[in-house]
Amino acid sequence: MPLFALIPGLPLAAFVILAVGGRRFADASHRVGIPAVGLSFALSIAALAEVARNGALSIPLYRFLDVGGLVVTVGLYADQLTVLLLPLITGVSFVVHVYSARYMTGDPRYRKFFAVIGLFTFAMTMLVMSDNLLVTYMCWEVMGICSYLLISHWAHRREAAQAATKAFLVNAVADVGLGFGVVLTFATYGTFNIQEILAQAPAMQGQTLGAFGFEIERNTLIALCLLSGAIGKSAQVPMHVWLPYAMEAPTPVSALIHAATMVNAGPFLLARLSPLVLLAPSAMAAIAVVGAITALYGALVSLTQSDIKRLLAYSTISQIGFMIFACGVGAFGAAIFHLLAHGFLKAYLFLSTGESLRATGGHAHEGHSVPAGRARSLAAGALLLACVPPLVLFSGPYEQLWNAQNAPAAQAAFWAVGLAAVFLTAVYAFRGVFALFGETVGKSVQARPSLFSAAHLPVVAICGVAVTALLSGVWAEFSEFLRPALGARSVETEAVNLTLALSISLVVAFLGWCFAYYCHLRPAAVPFGQREWVKTAYVLFLNKLYFDEIHQAIAVNPTLRVSRWLLRQLDDRIINRTVHEVGTVVRGGARVLEGSAESRVIDPAVTGVASLVTGTARWLERLTETGLTDRGPRAAATLLIRISGWLWQAVDRQGTGATLRRAGRVEDETGEALQRVGPRTLRHHLVIIVCWLSLAIGLTYLLAN
Repeated sequence: MPLFALIPGLPLAAFVILAVGGRRFADASHRVGIPAVGLSFALSIAALAEVARNGALSIPLYRFLDVGGLVVTVGLYADQLTVLLLPLITGVSFVVHVYSARYMTGDPRYRKFFAVIGLFTFAMTMLVMSDNLLVTYMCWEVMGICSYLLISHWAHRREAAQAATKAFLVNAVADVGLGFGVVLTFATYGTFNIQEILAQAPAMQGQTLGAFGFEIERNTLIALCLLSGAIGKSAQVPMHVWLPYAMEAPTPVSALIHAATMVNAGPFLLARLSPLVLLAPSAMAAIAVVGAITALYGALVSLTQSDIKRLLAYSTISQIGFMIFACGVGAFGAAIFHLLAHGFLKAYLFLSTGESLRATGGHAHEGHSVPAGRARSLAAGALLLACVPPLVLFSGPYEQLWNAQNAPAAQAAFWAVGLAAVFLTAVYAFRGVFALFGETVGKSVQARPSLFSAAHLPVVAICGVAVTALLSGVWAEFSEFLRPALGARSVETEAVNLTLALSISLVVAFLGWCFAYYCHLRPAAVPFGQREWVKTAYVLFLNKLYFDEIHQAIAVNPTLRVSRWLLRQLDDRIINRTVHEVGTVVRGGARVLEGSAESRVIDPAVTGVASLVTGTARWLERLTETGLTDRGPRAAATLLIRISGWLWQAVDRQGTGATLRRAGRVEDETGEALQRVGPRTLRHHLVIIVCWLSLAIGLTYLLAN
């Protein structure tokens, strides 16, 4: 129905109005953004009901490109997968808009902030609803630009500017692979329409592509390119380094990036093209390995973080890694279920954390004790929260995850990743609860967010468990509703005893909570705490396994050295030579003008004036000689004679050539000054971009041939 085209259209309209509206909106920008996104959320709920009744919707919009035989049409496609994600995206964005109206009050860039988050919301909704892979890629890139603008919103802070640059560059490098995948998909299937691609995918199984002397199956290479994009946008190892630094953005931006947009794009893309991904077993193995490593890495690093927002950031990395892992084993329904649950929860946690940080004025909470009476309630709430992950992971929604493979090694890997995630989540959930709700900052300020305090923490945790149990109970309906939009793998495996699995996972969660509680009570008596290997491991994870330093050494520093060398060559061989040639031409022109001006214009004019003055002086002198004895005419004649003499000397000695020569010297000095203060930073960035684009184009050419 055309009405549903307003779901992405309303946020886009809000962006346009705020972008071109000027200062008239200023502090009233939220009055444009909030209604637009609120109506988009309402239409998302209506689209969910419509698809549940009548099936998938297809809404053609317009012809985007028509060149020769290439015709690209833009349209919207809303199936079961789309309408499940739309309420998450628009709902969280609506809450973020409402929250930002108060949180960003007084910000000098208030209008810009609401304009960009409106564009961000449009890009994500359009990415989810697009029926065209090229438009999906375009929206993918628009999200990257918006993330740069939002993370650098407080650009006067050096940390925010650097974090935005890192996020943009890391995503840009990863997106090169996704762009190549889009091109390869069109070259393989002859269309950008996603539904047509998925329909043709089984027939293309076994078709290979020669690259670097190897024969690679086309579907496998396309799936690996999709993984490349997901690694960047969803912050998977080793491209995860941008997400923790994105915490320099305002808290509403953190909630939007971590919960509703950006990081969820990777699992969605894999689920959207799941029928094609299932045809590439090698690519699925790579996807599962990347997801498992990221899930464990994020959880381990979370244990060492003292900054609350960094802890939540690495928690997000871990949870998104588990979703990618689920996609890698074919449990796409479980991944989407996890995505929805994690999105709403993480948005709530970030907005609640924002309230706490505004009260305390910082991110870190450390070195303070908790009153004994309050510690008991916090510990009880932390235990209940620690039991939520096993109730989710080892119950009905994830049954297909544990039954996805019949290989014993794969089953053992799934259990190891799942139980390790449960244990580590219990530990850092305990630490997070005590850091956020239990510590005193300064002498009188309590770090208590207004939306989430220790008084009602157990009640909220119990409600969370109840909601989890309810979701587990309706899993059969959820799975049946989502099945038409996802690829399915037919496997014959013995069903896992979910009761036994749930019992084991709850025991593991309880052990993780006990370990964290013991470490909190007696930090000096932690088992193996004094062992050298434990200290080494702690330092390694405290420094995030030195991924930032490795990126700096392998990618950043070599690129900077090459760009500086290229800039020197550019300066010496092109810019300096050009300036020298231009200076020579200008000086030659100045000499020509000097000679022409002296011979044709200035000299005759000055000569005429001097002759006139001299003649007047002689006439006065003759009058004086004939009988005028008044001193006045005699003095005037003498003065005019002196003036004429001075003018003749000016013509003979210098004329106007000196003036023109001085102008030439000024020109030379100005050229040298402009060369010294040239836009070196701009050229530096341009060379870096050209280097990476050249590398990407060369790689594309080699693979295509």
